[in-house]
Amino acid sequence: FKNIYTPIREILASEAFLQKARCSEQDFTPHRALPLPQLVTLLLNLRKGTNRDELNQFFETITGDPLAGAPVSEAAFCRARKKLKPEALVRLNDALLDSANEQIALRRWQGFRVLAVDGSTARLPNTPAIADYFGKPRGSGVPLARFSRLHDVLNGQTIQADMVPYATGERELASEYLLFSQPDDLFLYDRGYPAFWLFAFHAVEQRHYCARVRHNFHSEVQAFVHDGVKERIVSLTPSAASARQCREGYLPTEPLQARLIRVELESGEVEVLITSLLDAQAYPHRLFAKLYALRWGVEENYKREKQRLEIENFSGRTPWVLLQDFHAKLFAQNLTAILVCLAQWLADERYRHRQHSYRINFANALSKMKNHLASLFLDTSPLELCWRLLQRMADAVEAVRPGRKFPRNMKKVRVPGVQMQYRRTR
Repeated sequence: FKNIYTPIREILASEAFLQKARCSEQDFTPHRALPLPQLVTLLLNLRKGTNRDELNQFFETITGDPLAGAPVSEAAFCRARKKLKPEALVRLNDALLDSANEQIALRRWQGFRVLAVDGSTARLPNTPAIADYFGKPRGSGVPLARFSRLHDVLNGQTIQADMVPYATGERELASEYLLFSQPDDLFLYDRGYPAFWLFAFHAVEQRHYCARVRHNFHSEVQAFVHDGVKERIVSLTPSAASARQCREGYLPTEPLQARLIRVELESGEVEVLITSLLDAQAYPHRLFAKLYALRWGVEENYKREKQRLEIENFSGRTPWVLLQDFHAKLFAQNLTAILVCLAQWLADERYRHRQHSYRINFANALSKMKNHLASLFLDTSPLELCWRLLQRMADAVEAVRPGRKFPRNMKKVRVPGVQMQYRRTR
């Protein structure tokens, strides 16, 4: 872990990060009460409470004095964060993932890193500035943001994350993720994403995909469902509208070869998967039901973000602050996922003689990171703390029981607005 956190500490203290993070040359000059490394670490510290309580907890942690209090006021903290670009937290997250993936062997499927793409929405504070930036859809009582994620489902890492105006299209966001991908990445999409132009973009970038498609997606899919065969390689020709979309995006309009996979669910429903993995010997039909089921990891990640991280619990009422909170919590979640990966190795060794395999309780791991995250980046020797954290995480495990299923509640809930809540105390 030392080789993971050390580069982040060095980045936080570097002149290059200072130049990219601040808004002007006068920001974060020496002898400030809240220098840049402390401000950033404070934002990363899984903040959910009032600004005053979060400031007190932070300085009590880094000074070791339980009643130290904060040497800066809430107003000074708010002024300081106005000088920090949200993009600086994105760069920090990228550096964390790069550092971790150099040190830790990633879990893979048939040699691929499996990346699921999914979107969601977030309810935002109802202020004119936020409504102007993110948009307030017709019928909604509050502004909404468009969420989108590129999530490594086998390793629990969020590779790319967007919080953008509600009017932004999910497919457009998904297409941008291809530019940040690697040749050994495999993309998973649900049935809201497939489009000829998106698959053409995959072909141009030479990236593989597996997606669920609606039965009326293409005439070849309709014929495949009617014939009842298990799989088939087809040639997809674009419709006039699809060809126009390709030309607008400077993408080729030639027919695409793809492989259709039939998956029959226990309910009797037939799912159709489409994939660029054409080699039936290397990737037999039997693998794809479990492969597509891995996409559930990005759904579970959204639940974790909204319920455990409280990613919609913002500490301010401007777009700038919302974006800072958003990227700070995603960094904290990724750091926790990396520690959980290390703790899982410890748990596997500790419980290897038991009947079931065991996995780390992620919610408990997140709770352990509060305040300790600040120590990891600001203490002079955090290795002992890191080892104790791993031990505590490995203590809280749950048995893995394959085959357990719970019905999904698909009831539609219309929320015209949100009641403003007070920030929690400690």
